[in-house]
Amino acid sequence: MSFLLGFQQYLIMFGPTFAIPVILSPSLCIATNVVAKGQLLNTMFVMCGASTILQIFLGTRLPIIQSGSYIYFAVAAGITSKEPCQKEYHVLDASGNNVTQDWDPNWHKRMAELQGNLMVASILQMLLGAFGLVGLLLKIIGPITITVLISLIGLCLAGVAANSASQNWGISLLMVVLVTLFSEYLKNVPVPLPYFTYSRAEGTKFKVAWVKLFSTLSIIISLIIVWSLCGILTATDTFAEDDPARVVDLKKKVDEATWFYFPYPGQFGMPIVTVGGFVGMLAGVIGGVIESIGDYYACAKLAGAPPPPKYVLNRGILMEGVGCFLTGMCGPGVGVTSYSENIGAIALTKVGSRTVIFCSAILMLIIGLIGKVGVFFASMPEPIIGGMYLVMFGIIASVGISNLQFVDLTSSRNVFIIGVSMYIGLVVPMWAEKVIVDPENKAMKTGNEEFDQLVAVILTSGMIVGAVIACFLDNTIPGTDKERGIASYKLATKACSDKKLLKEIYYEPLMEKIATRFPVLRKLPFVNN
Repeated sequence: MSFLLGFQQYLIMFGPTFAIPVILSPSLCIATNVVAKGQLLNTMFVMCGASTILQIFLGTRLPIIQSGSYIYFAVAAGITSKEPCQKEYHVLDASGNNVTQDWDPNWHKRMAELQGNLMVASILQMLLGAFGLVGLLLKIIGPITITVLISLIGLCLAGVAANSASQNWGISLLMVVLVTLFSEYLKNVPVPLPYFTYSRAEGTKFKVAWVKLFSTLSIIISLIIVWSLCGILTATDTFAEDDPARVVDLKKKVDEATWFYFPYPGQFGMPIVTVGGFVGMLAGVIGGVIESIGDYYACAKLAGAPPPPKYVLNRGILMEGVGCFLTGMCGPGVGVTSYSENIGAIALTKVGSRTVIFCSAILMLIIGLIGKVGVFFASMPEPIIGGMYLVMFGIIASVGISNLQFVDLTSSRNVFIIGVSMYIGLVVPMWAEKVIVDPENKAMKTGNEEFDQLVAVILTSGMIVGAVIACFLDNTIPGTDKERGIASYKLATKACSDKKLLKEIYYEPLMEKIATRFPVLRKLPFVNN
């Protein structure tokens, strides 16, 4: 049963995680390179599995999955924008002939820059957890800043969703309709699943279990239906030859991929660190920390556990930093964070078990090591992915808005801060992409490449722009804690006073064994004192 529930958790995180290398590929100039995207997908799943195991055994000890964070996409686009993608690249084929292709043969250099900057930024995340600085961070970042930060992640990706969906609106909207139908209208409709049981006393018995399948597998079911439809319309030549919704011949692409793919440190080259890239990744790391802390409290509540004490929060952020460092070393240059969608599954199944999440992590590792699986899913038609974007990015924006439950929305102060910061966070990147990133525009260039990149990374990331403005205004414009939502947020995260219960749930054997032998270690903020 634990394995089946773990498989369910894996399926829930599969759709959004699968989209990560696909969204990242245009920034790396490999949007049409199926094999490269497959390698990124395999690496992403292996890193998610490893990070999840670290979190449930050495981190918070909560049944929580670690996966790639959408926070880093705008940052990645800013870091790689100094060298825009070209329409054609001239390369030599196996016979030595000069040919053209539409993806960058030197894309590894772009990836190495993402990896190096993420590694350095994740070291600071580890220090936040190791020295207990998370509490100081939360003193200046309240629900208003969190709302703007997370909402702008989804809103600023609207262009990405539009570009993918507009390639065939019929297929994209069909994907949206089916996901909506299964996840909302049919979520409480049980489906019969036959199975067999065996016991010595009764022998083999045929049984039927009624499972609410649509609520947990809405994206997967929709994906199978629409992808199959695209295959049928391709086989009957209903789609034009140049229609992006056509299903490509996978045989050649799958044959190019190896059966097993083992991600390793430096597989995309020596990591590169730049000032602008580091600042951008640091902003992404801080955003991930804030998002994860909220997820820790939500997971504990739904799993029937008391709110995690400060040392558990610090331990979780420390291990999350280690996970981000691993994804920096091996790829795909996107940090990990706690996954809200899987926390929602705990509310549906009423099962909050570390064993279940461990089974899910093992599945991530196994699937991630099969190279041909990554190439297969990376070949999905772009309009189907566009339909997934329309749903997922909208949900991300609404998750950010949900933090306003703590805020007094009758206050003109709060309405002003939220409106102004979000709107500027949308407008400035639009301007920056046209003016700063444009290689032909010299007016905004200082001549210092590092400084120019730093400005580009900051101003092209709506998440950074909006969150900085919101944080500044929220901490400088007069307002009470109740008005700002700080008081309600503190009440929702009030620590449990039952030390025996806390030890039973959040006990971490390895660190406790070391701290028992060396009592001085109990002074560390991430150790139970």
